[in-house]
Order: sequence, then structure tokens, then C-alpha cells
Amino acid sequence: MSAGPTSERVQQSLKRLIMERGYRPGSRLDPAELAAILASSTTPVREALNHLAGEGLVEARSGGGFLVPLIDEPGLKDLYAWSSDIIQLALRSARRSVLQSIEFDPDSASTAEQAAQLLHRIASASNNREHGEAMERTNARLHVARIGEEDMLGGIDEELYALAHGARAGDIKLLRRTSSTYHLRRQRAAAKLLRGVYRDD
Repeated sequence: MSAGPTSERVQQSLKRLIMERGYRPGSRLDPAELAAILASSTTPVREALNHLAGEGLVEARSGGGFLVPLIDEPGLKDLYAWSSDIIQLALRSARRSVLQSIEFDPDSASTAEQAAQLLHRIASASNNREHGEAMERTNARLHVARIGEEDMLGGIDEELYALAHGARAGDIKLLRRTSSTYHLRRQRAAAKLLRGVYRDD
């Protein structure tokens, strides 16, 4: 019989809670409160908070305590630019056979999750596995902004289809252009996307 959730399960649950706007940017994260929510003791919660601080999803304050990092327009632009850079770097050594094997099912998840999965798979086609791992961390930090992309921008399905088409065709040049256009659109719309991040649902 299990004694309770493991540290890994607590970490994944807490990560999902933050990514899905369970706590707004700037919110304080109280270990005791989170332990009650996650049916855990405070020790694995603190371990999870420290781990997520290393990934940039949580901010550890110098005087102790944790909060969800605030997001500003320059910071969001930088995150989208970094996502673009990862893809461009990954495509330098991408294996076409891996790109061509990428599956894309538009009905499998939300558009935010579809974007994360697709970009992660493209980055993971690189011979350097660090690209895939960097994209996974960046996707987690961008998720809260991506949730509102469909409402704030529209046309997300078409963009994802274009990325998937470039991958399935094994066309590196097309994929570079498509990815650049995809990310540049979001950099230009960063202020608009932030309104979605901070809105009250």
C-alpha cells in the first residue's frame, strides 16, 4: 500500500497546477497550503518547489518563500525568441527520418498542448538531445501564454498544420521559415497575449 504521493508525482501535479493557471503570475506559493491541496506532506512540496525554481516555473525569494514569476512583455518576447532559436539550432542537425515520422493529431489535445508536443518533437529530431530538453522546459514556461493564443490570435490550427507539414515533408528550409513566422507572430503579439495571461476567467 502506498504511503502517499511520491515526490515525482507531487512535482508533476504542482507543475501542471502552475502551467494551467491554477495560480496567477505573482501569486505566493505556500508549501503548507499546497501540501493540503496535493494530499502530501510539506517536504516533497518544498522539494518540488525548489526543483521547479531551477526550471524557471517558480521563483525562490532570497528571504525564503516561493511565488509564480511575473511575466512582462520583454520577458515573453524573449521566451518566444528562445523557442525559435532552439528550433533553428535543432534543425541544423535534424534527422529527416525522425521529422518525417512525427505524428500530428489536431483532436488529441488543446492547441496549447499540441503546440508544445509538436515543437518538442521537432527539437528532439536533432542529434543533440539538449535541444529537446531545452524545448520541454521552454514549453512549460510558455504554456500559460499559449492557453490564450486561440482566443487572442486565432488561426492556430493552420499554423500547427504548416509546421507539421514541413516536418512530415522533411523539408528543413520550409520548416525553418514556418517556425520563424510562427514565433515572430507571437513576439509581435506579446502585449496582447499578456492580457490573456492576467485576465480573470
